[in-house]
Amino acid sequence: MYPASAAFKAAVVTDHVVIAKAEVWNQDQKLATLAIDKGSVKIDVKSAVRRTCQVHLVTDRTTANLVPDNDFDTLSPFGNELRLYRGVQFADGSEEYVPLGVFLMTDIDITDNNEGVEITVSGEDRSLKISRNKWLEPYQVVDGPLEDAIEALLQDRYDDVQTNFPTTNVSINQVVLGSENENDPWKDAVELCELVGYDLYFDNNGIVVMRQFPTVDGAVVVASYNEDATTTVTSLSRRVSSKDTFNGVIYTIEGTEVETPIRVEAWDEDTTSPTYRYGVFGEAPTFITTSVLATEAEAVTAAKLLLNRYIGAQEQISWNGLVDPTLDANDVVYIKASGAKVDRIVIIDSLDIPLSPEDTLNADARVVRVVSANEIVQIGN
Repeated sequence: MYPASAAFKAAVVTDHVVIAKAEVWNQDQKLATLAIDKGSVKIDVKSAVRRTCQVHLVTDRTTANLVPDNDFDTLSPFGNELRLYRGVQFADGSEEYVPLGVFLMTDIDITDNNEGVEITVSGEDRSLKISRNKWLEPYQVVDGPLEDAIEALLQDRYDDVQTNFPTTNVSINQVVLGSENENDPWKDAVELCELVGYDLYFDNNGIVVMRQFPTVDGAVVVASYNEDATTTVTSLSRRVSSKDTFNGVIYTIEGTEVETPIRVEAWDEDTTSPTYRYGVFGEAPTFITTSVLATEAEAVTAAKLLLNRYIGAQEQISWNGLVDPTLDANDVVYIKASGAKVDRIVIIDSLDIPLSPEDTLNADARVVRVVSANEIVQIGN
C-alpha cells in the first residue's frame, strides 16, 4: 500500500473530487503533461510484467498536435516513458496524488473521425526494458546472496535500474542464463526469485522491489471492507475451485554444490482444510527441482512460502467498489459479505485502477492460511 496522508485515506472512502494526470518523460526531463479523459492501470501478480496501462487523450482537434510525425516526438514509443497518477482535490483546493507506475509506451493508436482526433496510449512497466535487452551470450549469475546476484543481473541489462532489496539470507550458485536465442532476462530474474520464495517487480515509482511472498502470519491488514454503512464495495463474487490447486510442494535441491540431494516436502496437514493431504481431496503435489539453493534451511523456507501460494489459489474473491489508488497487489485486506459467506483475510492478486472518476475499482484476491511447522517433512541431507 502506498503511504498517502490520513486526509487522503479519509477522502477516498467518501464522495470526493477525483483528479488524474499523465506525464511524458525522457530520462530526467518532463516533456509534456497530457490531458486525459479516461484510462486505467492494471496490476497483476500473476504476470511477469506487473503493471500495464492504457490512457485516452481528450478528443478534439487540438489533440492532433500530439500525433507523432517522427520517431522522436513526444508520443513516440521508442524510449519515452509515461508516468500516471490518481489523486484527490481537497475542499481548500489543495491536491494530493498517488503514483500508479512508470511505463514504457508500447502502442500509440490514432483515430481521425468527424468528432476529432483520438489518441490511445498503451504501456508496460520498466521490466519491458530488461526483457527486450536479451543476452547475446550466456550469462553467469554472480554466486552469493540472492539480492546481490539479482541486482548484478538487472544492472547488466539496465545500467540505471533502481532497486530496493532486503537482506534475504539466501545464497544462490551455479546458475547460467541466456543460453537460448529467445531468452528473456526479466522473466529469468523473476523465476529465480520465485524458486526461493521471493517476489520481484517494478513498483509504482519505477523501482525494482524484492519481497518475500506474503502470508497472513504477522501480516498487517492495510484495509477492511465491512458489511455496514461505511463499506465501499458495490458488488462481490466468490469462486471456489480445485482445478489448479496443489496441496503439497516437493522441493529437491541437486547440483555439484550439493553432496547429497536435499528433498523437502511441505503438505497441507490441516485436518480442517478441504485440501487436507489425507482427506478426500487426496495428495496433489507440485514438484520443484533446482540447483539454485544449497542448504536444507533455504529449501524449507522456499517450500513453505510456495505452499502458501498454492493453497490460497483454491478460492478467489473479486469485488468492485470505490477507488483507493493506494492499494497494491499482494496487500493483505479483510473483507466481509454475508450473502457470499465471506468473512476473512485475503491477499490481493490483481487490481484494475481507473483514472476517470465515474469508473470503479476491480480487485481479485486469494484466500490465505498459515503453513505451520508440523506441515513440513524434511527428507535427505
